[in-house]
Formats: sequence, structure tokens, C-alpha cells
Amino acid sequence: MEFAFDNDILRQALENFRADSSDENLVKAAQALVDTKVMIPAKWDKEPTTDEQGKMHFSPDTKVAPMVVTNENGVRLFPFFTSVEEVKKLYGEKGTNCVVMSMDQYMPMLLKAKEEITGVVVDPAGADVPFPTQFIQNFLKAYKSPLKQHEINSGQNLYLRNPEGNLQDIEAALISGGFHDPAIEAIYLKERLETDKPVEKPEDAKVHWFILVDAAQKDTGIFTRLSEMVKPVANGKDIEFMFADTKLGRDIKKTSQPIYTKMFH
Repeated sequence: MEFAFDNDILRQALENFRADSSDENLVKAAQALVDTKVMIPAKWDKEPTTDEQGKMHFSPDTKVAPMVVTNENGVRLFPFFTSVEEVKKLYGEKGTNCVVMSMDQYMPMLLKAKEEITGVVVDPAGADVPFPTQFIQNFLKAYKSPLKQHEINSGQNLYLRNPEGNLQDIEAALISGGFHDPAIEAIYLKERLETDKPVEKPEDAKVHWFILVDAAQKDTGIFTRLSEMVKPVANGKDIEFMFADTKLGRDIKKTSQPIYTKMFH
């Protein structure tokens, strides 16, 4: 199975920053960088195994060395990529070996190399946006992201239902969040059952809040702001977010009613 990866959230944030390099767009791009995962070209001394989804798994003693690029000014940077296509733009149609990591996972390597490597550059043959190590380090200290990216694999079942019980507080929090955030077009509230047998024993399933957000742009800061409002009324449940601009998101919208819809555009 051919490996597929596409971080359009980060890529859109980078393109917006390239079009308008305002402080606001820089913050949104940095938020997307630390909230999501990227492809990182690397070399390793032991071949990994590959699962059904095309993901590689390394043995604990494998030594992985990230690759480096040098820009036109002689500055050395670690290249990050938002998609397989962006990798091919730099390395050709055959691409190169990559690992998928979050910024939290990669930060120790970045700090270890800070005397020799200036920082990272995302999509060097595309948006070509550099982030110095010191900037990323300072941003991570100031921005304590509550988000952790979770990937839904092809063929994975996702069991959703309409929420049960007293929903007044969480609906009020989400409606308030939508009203005060001009980027939000609509919000849908569901519950996700973490189980392989939702029909046989739904009472045994762990239940999460599942919040679908229809937004003008895929800004992960939206999820951060909503999570701060929802967490106090979540009754101890985990909270999952998804943008509606995905195939799964569009399918959910077809069978769901929003709890919040933007009245004026």
C-alpha cells in the first residue's frame, strides 16, 4: 500500500502567511506547526517494518539521522514537509525516506543540533517558510497546546451518536465560542464510542465528545480556543475536534444538525 500523508492544515497556514506576513498569520502558522505532524526526511541504520496503512515501525535500537538542506544564504536547516507531493518537489518523483513526527517529538533533536543547524524550513520547494530554533523554543514555552493529533486510518470504523444527557452547559459553551470566533461557520456536537462492538454493548464503550467545526480556514487555534471553553463542562470526557472540510466531515454533516450556525456573513 502506498503511503499517503497530507497536512493541509499546516500548508494552508503557511500559504496564508506567505500571502500576508502579519503577526497574526505567523502565530497561526506556528500553532499549526506545533499542533500537527510533518514528514521529515531521514536515514537509518536498520530497515523498519511496514504495517497495512504503510506506516513504518522501527526497532528501539535503530539510529535515525535527519537530513539537512542549505538555503541560498548558506543557512543549514532541517526540512519538514506537509505532504508526499511536497517531498517529491524537492527530491524528485521517487522521493526519499521520511518519518512522520510531531514538533514535541522532534524538539530534542532540534535543540541538540542548535549550534550547527539554525532551525527548520517547511516545504522548501513550496511555501518555503523557515522557523528558527529559538523562535520555536520560545513559542512552545508561551503556547501550551492542549491538542494532540490523532490520525483516522483508511478503513477504520468511527462510531458516532447523538449526545445523551444534559447538554445545556456544553452546548452553551460551544455556541458562545462560535459566536465570538468570526472564522467559525457552524459547530456540530456528537459523541464518539471507542469500541469495536457499538451495537452489542454500547454501555461498555468509552465515550468522547466529538466536535465537528465548519470554518472559513483550518486554523488549529480554533480548536485550542474551543477546548478552553468546553473543558470545564466536559464532565471528564475527552474532547475530539475535526474540521468539516474532509470527506468524513462532509458525511457527518449530511446526517447531523448543527448546534451553532453563523447568522451573518
